Amino acid sequence: MFFDANMSPHLALAIGELCKAAEDDVDVVTHLFDRYPRSAKDLDWIPDLALTGSWVVVSIDRFKKQHNAEREALRKGGHLVFVLEKEWSGRPFWEKAEHLIGWWPQIMKAARLQSSGMLSVPFSRRTGAKFKQLSL
Repeated sequence: MFFDANMSPHLALAIGELCKAAEDDVDVVTHLFDRYPRSAKDLDWIPDLALTGSWVVVSIDRFKKQHNAEREALRKGGHLVFVLEKEWSGRPFWEKAEHLIGWWPQIMKAARLQSSGMLSVPFSRRTGAKFKQLSL
């Protein structure tokens, strides 16, 4: 599990600790800042990350900059990307934490069923809310 720079390193750490108690198949939960400089560009870290295998990436970024070159790099790397929808951006930290933890079991289930691609994660967890498949 790899959290992009637009996600809080504290959320990555918290999810990592929770996964130790509940997710036997999660070896590593890390944040971009743990592996790369804060100034790392998407087109630098995405291909480099792929050198260590396919990852599950959590981000608010839809990776549409530079004429979709970022999406091409994600596709080539075989990564599965969970994109938090725009509504997540303006929310206070504790609301984001509450909702991300609430969605986490479904994120884990989807990650076990799908090895690559891009799924959007809605902020609301109301009945019937679900991930949407995005083109990568």
